This record gives sequence, C-alpha cells and structure tokens, in this order.
Amino acid sequence: MKKYWAILSDSLTDIFSPEKRSWVMSRIRGTNTKIDLKMKQMLTEHRYRFEMYPKMFGNPDFAHKRKKIVIFCDGDFWHGYKYNEKKKPRKKFWRDKIETNMQRDKKYTRKLRREDWSVLRFWEHDIEKNPDKCMRRIERKFKERR
Repeated sequence: MKKYWAILSDSLTDIFSPEKRSWVMSRIRGTNTKIDLKMKQMLTEHRYRFEMYPKMFGNPDFAHKRKKIVIFCDGDFWHGYKYNEKKKPRKKFWRDKIETNMQRDKKYTRKLRREDWSVLRFWEHDIEKNPDKCMRRIERKFKERR
C-alpha cells in the first residue's frame, strides 16, 4: 500500500494530467480485489461456504446468512490502518475520504451487531501475511455460532 501514499500525497508533484489521474483512479476496484480473492480461496480451502458480495446492509465482502456472520476485507490505506499514527495525506480530499470510510465502517459494524450479526473485519496486511490467524478467528466464530 506504500505506492498509494506516493500517488495520493501532494508532497510530490502529480506526474499525470487530471484526465489521466481520473483514469488511473477509476481502475482501483471495489470488488474482486486481490485480498477478497485471497479470502475467498482461504474460505474455500477450509470448506466454509460464504456468499461473496451479498446484497445487504453494509455491503460486506462475505456473508454466511444462516449463522449471521459477515466478513469485511479492509484495505490498509483506504480504511485507515493505524491512521492516527501515520503521516496524514496532505490533501484534504484524501483525508476526508479515508476518515469518512473509517466512520462508515464503524457505523455499519454497530448496526450489523445490533441486528445480531457477527462482524469480522480483516486488514489487508493480515490476509496477505497472516492467513492462518485470520482463519482461526473465522473458525472460532463458527464454533460460537453453532
């Protein structure tokens, strides 16, 4: 995710025209991302059946509706991993975007939990570097929800 800081920070002059920057940013996907596909692979390998991108409140990445478990795969940059400990983007637009994402994440988590959903949120770096740790959390949650 370090590359995003270089792209999005205005500490460096943007090397692209506004039109080219718009095109580049439009290529950043919200579905079928690398971490979503990695999580799907992990769930499949462990024989957990989740619906991917269910049409429901909060737009989770995965849901097991019978057990009422949802999984969110949060990108480190876009969802503000250790946001208060890092150097903030200089442009107000990006600070506002990340902070709004963080507030929305909290709002969705609270509402889903009030509706008796179990909400699991995994950071991008954990999915990539600690998949076993992620799977242990999922397995624990499944056992709790029997």
